[in-house]
Amino acid sequence: MINLIMAIQILSFFFIFQSISRYRFTIREIIIWLTVFVLIGFVSTYFIGVWGAVTLFLCFIGISYFKNHKTITALGVFYGAYALVMNSFLGYLAADPLTRLVEFIFRQSSANINYLPYLFTAMAPPVINEIGLRAVRRYVPQLNKEILQESSRVILFPVIVLLMIIILSVYPILSIGNATGDFSSFHRTLLIGMWLLFIIALLYMQFQYNHIQKRVMEKSKSEQLVQLKDYAAQLEKMYDELRGFRHDYANILLTLEDGIYREDWEQVKQVFEQTVKPTGQLMRKNEYSFVKLRNLHVSEVKSILAAKIIMAQQMKIDVSLEIEEPIQLIQMGLISFTRILSILLDNAIEAAAKTEKAKLWIVLLEDPATQRIIIENSSGENFSLRRLGERGYSSKGKGRGLGLYNVQQILKENQFVSLETEARPSLFSQTLILRKTGERK
Repeated sequence: MINLIMAIQILSFFFIFQSISRYRFTIREIIIWLTVFVLIGFVSTYFIGVWGAVTLFLCFIGISYFKNHKTITALGVFYGAYALVMNSFLGYLAADPLTRLVEFIFRQSSANINYLPYLFTAMAPPVINEIGLRAVRRYVPQLNKEILQESSRVILFPVIVLLMIIILSVYPILSIGNATGDFSSFHRTLLIGMWLLFIIALLYMQFQYNHIQKRVMEKSKSEQLVQLKDYAAQLEKMYDELRGFRHDYANILLTLEDGIYREDWEQVKQVFEQTVKPTGQLMRKNEYSFVKLRNLHVSEVKSILAAKIIMAQQMKIDVSLEIEEPIQLIQMGLISFTRILSILLDNAIEAAAKTEKAKLWIVLLEDPATQRIIIENSSGENFSLRRLGERGYSSKGKGRGLGLYNVQQILKENQFVSLETEARPSLFSQTLILRKTGERK
């Protein structure tokens, strides 16, 4: 029974870690990691007692290392420290109530129930943690992992340091308690202080995250305002051109009418070549891609598209935009979506600008089940489709390749969103697919 309780305690760490990190594990990975955890947990506990949990912390960092493309991140270290502290914290809180509950339920039983409080205490932390996280995620917006990782020095590092202090303070007390079978009032007070410090660390993390997110949103709105001003300037330019064309339209028709009545085909040809034909070219200019933005009713996305189209036009890229049906909202979080859209458009513009006939196609489609954002560009680069999205891989040389890697990290957090990539001779295409089974943002 002791071994069973120990195994459950060891597995509790893993389930709390998986719950907070939300890493996706295959059945094979679960079997391998649980086997490794149980073996390491038993061996380390046998030799160093409760300090064996620290070896599980190293396992958590190892899992995050492989889940993040062999990169150690502050977020991965936080997940491990959280699992360690939360398991001990919830186990400590649940021990006395569960012991009293078992004694009350079995007060008239003659069976040996001494092991039951330990068994239930071992099982309680992951259950309580999952219930708590579900409640928090329901009423509090989920923390954006991009912001957490990018602001790790301000948000995560102080929290990790506090969690390490808690671990180094709590585990000696737990070791003494396990050895003596009791905790002194001083030790209990110290434990309560450490748990309060743990709660303070989480509150600090939430406070800093909200502050930084607010700054990110303000910066984004400021950029959108500038982009929308550029968009308005382009529309005004188009209006002036159309107003000039309307002014000359009647004279053009009169001239054509006169030439047709007199059967002066030379005059008709001359009017066509000098006025009608240039007008047709004017109407096909890149600027008129902006007209299609009228069907997009999400200002944040509209401003980004407008800004990127202007950028492409300044680089002499032929831009085509298609949004045939009205789009009222985007089927994923706007911060994540605009980040992905900006990266894909920047890559497409950069690649198209290097080709002789630089072209860029942007298409937004919507049907009852999905939204699709198709971005195609002329391309003259050679690259490996299989390696696209790997950290550091780029056809542009060293020190690049973080854009699509970041896109892949964002997609991992959005199970209803996927990215399809296709490469043909002189053409590169990426399609972002947003399935409407996800929650609308």
